[in-house]
Order: sequence, then structure tokens, then C-alpha cells
Amino acid sequence: MKKVYQVMSDMILPSIVFAAVVSILIGTALFARIGGRMDTGGEDFSRMADTETIEGLCERELPLIKCVGKKRWDVGECIMMSEVFAGADTEGNHVELVVLDITDQNGASVMECYNKETGQAIFSARGVYTFLLSATDRHQKRSTGMISLLVDER
Repeated sequence: MKKVYQVMSDMILPSIVFAAVVSILIGTALFARIGGRMDTGGEDFSRMADTETIEGLCERELPLIKCVGKKRWDVGECIMMSEVFAGADTEGNHVELVVLDITDQNGASVMECYNKETGQAIFSARGVYTFLLSATDRHQKRSTGMISLLVDER
């Protein structure tokens, strides 16, 4: 009796799996044909004013973040963010920058060197400091950029 169950299970289980795979393949082919024949008439939204406005906003370039000041600073020197970094939107208008993070050459965050209220950073040790900056224009397009500054005691 045990051998009969074993032989039957060797035949039944593969046949069930085969039948399931075949039914899935036939079902997907059948649904594709039915979907191809369906009439999907309706409104054409591509010519509406809202659609054109949204497409214009999506095609808009991201704000640009750049370094406009010097890239080498002395240890203990006050670095004003507004004098070193600048952001501009597609039209060239000024965009406010936000400092998201400052890391040293080892990748450790040194945000304690940055005063958010005054927009100043003072580094007490020499090294390469990377600023992670964010700019958002009036259309809420947001870009981020990383710019490195060298702090040295020369």
C-alpha cells in the first residue's frame, strides 16, 4: 500500500503543477486578447490646460547649487554660507540653500561646527569638509549637491 501511495504521488504532484502552469499561460493569453478588444473610449486629457501646466513643471530643470567663494579656508576662520555657496533656479533667480549635513574626510558628521541661525561654520581642525546642500525653487523643484572645502593651517 505504501508503494502505491508513493507511485501515485510521483504521478499526481507533477501533473497538478503542470496543469497549474498551463492554466496560467492560457489565462494570460486569453486576458490579453480580451483586453485588446475592449473599447477604452473616454476623454483625452492630454490637451487640457492642467496637463500642460504639469508637464511644464515636470520638464523644468532642477535648481543649480554652486561654490562662488574660495575653496580653501584657514582653521578657525568664519565661513559664511551665503558668501561661499549660491543657488539659482532655471531663470537665474536666487534660491535659498539649506545645509543638510557637513562631513569630514572620514565621513563623520560635524554639524556641531555649523550655526544654523547665523549661517556660519567654524572648523577647529584642518581637513576636507563636504557640505550636503539642498535648494528648492518656487515651483517646489528640489535638488541636492555636495561641495567640499579645504580647511588648512598654511
